[in-house]
Amino acid sequence: MKFTGKIKNSRGEIIELKNGSELRSAMKNSAGKDGRIAGQAEELLNKNSSATFRSYLASQGVTLKDAIRSLGIENIESQQVRALYQNDNTKPLFNAVLEDGFREGFLAGGRSDQLVGQTISMDQMSYQYYTLENKDNDDLDLSFIGQGAPIPVVSIKLDTDHTIFVYKRGGGIEITDEAKAMRFDMLSLHLRKRGVQIGRTEEKLAIHRLLNGYFKDGTDAAPTLGVKTANDWKLTDIWYAKQYAYQKYGLDYTKCLMNLKTAEQWATQKEANGNFIFLNELKNGDMPEVLDYQPFISEDIPDGRIVLVDPRFALAKYQFKPFSVENDRDVKTQVEGSYATETSDYIPFDPNARLILTLDQARS
Repeated sequence: MKFTGKIKNSRGEIIELKNGSELRSAMKNSAGKDGRIAGQAEELLNKNSSATFRSYLASQGVTLKDAIRSLGIENIESQQVRALYQNDNTKPLFNAVLEDGFREGFLAGGRSDQLVGQTISMDQMSYQYYTLENKDNDDLDLSFIGQGAPIPVVSIKLDTDHTIFVYKRGGGIEITDEAKAMRFDMLSLHLRKRGVQIGRTEEKLAIHRLLNGYFKDGTDAAPTLGVKTANDWKLTDIWYAKQYAYQKYGLDYTKCLMNLKTAEQWATQKEANGNFIFLNELKNGDMPEVLDYQPFISEDIPDGRIVLVDPRFALAKYQFKPFSVENDRDVKTQVEGSYATETSDYIPFDPNARLILTLDQARS
């Protein structure tokens, strides 16, 4: 099985995908020019990473579906796993197809992407930390400037006391030789399930960073705010916190993170006359919104805490290697492993872009 069909790419050009050693050379060339993976192109190529094949397809203006069709396959789900894997020409395609399965579950099972304002590409596994001087100076807004007077500025500087390090994370699935008789539609179920687990783990890491920051010295710790009456919080306490943040920081919290116990307390709040505030929502099986948005429920938020987040500036994702699939074979056990991995971490960008409401403490 070879890439033999001619394809019209997104630029309207007719191309023919390369095969064998020519394909490997083309993948190496495109990966070396891809800013996301250029520094690791050789290593990823040796691991048959899906990132190098996708980089090649992107350089040709071709999609993964186009590549599959060029093999004369209209429905990959009906193909046996071994049909692609045991053919040297289509091994790169195999991991790219697996990546789609992992990614589908990953995105469905985790919500870390909802908390990230920007992904920053890295060319090595450490990165300098940059911060602002005078960032809390109230005089930095646009204002009248006297003739010849200096314009107020903030300075972006290198913080020599802090360095960001990222690490590799992921999970995989191993396929015995006998199991390669299965079709891709069956394998897809396993991939999506494994992807869900990976996505949930990724979400936990992002929430951990929101709660605790990244740096051990507390440089990026989140501010806290109590409620009007300790242990008797109300809808107005969240309203107050949202307005407080806008007035003090100019930030707009549009995510509200809490655990299920706190969410139940929220959903069953009562008016002064004893009636449920959200009775209609509960009857309909809906989760009551928090000031116009759904609560983000996570078991990783402690009891007595609500985290309000402005996702535009709360977290930056520093990424050395994007989410992709690579494979390895254990010669002794005859087992083939495919592993979805990513090398990255989450770092608070603006510490004030998240606020921890302490429901057991009164605000001053």
